[in-house]
Amino acid sequence: MSAKATIFFSLIAFLLSGCVTTKYNWGNYEDTLYSYYKNPAEAEEFAENLSKIIVDGEAKGNVPPGIYAEYGYILFVSGKAQEAIKYFEREKENWQESKILMDKMINLAKVGIVEKSKQKTEKTFNGGNDK
Repeated sequence: MSAKATIFFSLIAFLLSGCVTTKYNWGNYEDTLYSYYKNPAEAEEFAENLSKIIVDGEAKGNVPPGIYAEYGYILFVSGKAQEAIKYFEREKENWQESKILMDKMINLAKVGIVEKSKQKTEKTFNGGNDK
C-alpha cells in the first residue's frame, strides 16, 4: 500500500471515529451502581439515578436495556411491589428477551403484595397484636 493510500485510509478512519455515538444514554449508572453495591444504604441515590436515566431515555425513545428491570427491583426491595410491577412490565414490553425473567419478577411482586395484604388482615383481626 502506498503512503498516500495509508494516509487516506487513516484519515477516513479518524474522521469516522468521531461519528460514533452510543445508542443509549446510561448517565452515571456505573458509578452509582458501584456505590450502591459498596454501600446498600445508597439505594435511594441509585434509584434516583435510574429514574433520571428512564426519564431522559423515554424523552429520546431509547431507555437502555435492563434499566426498567433494575429500577423495578429497587422499588420491589423497598416495599413498593405494585410500582415495581409497572417497571417489570415496561422492561418486558421493550426487551422481549427479558420476558421469562420479568414474568417471574412480576409473580414474585404479586406474591409479595398478597403476603403484605394477609399480614394487614391478620393484624386487623388480631386487634393489632402479632401473636
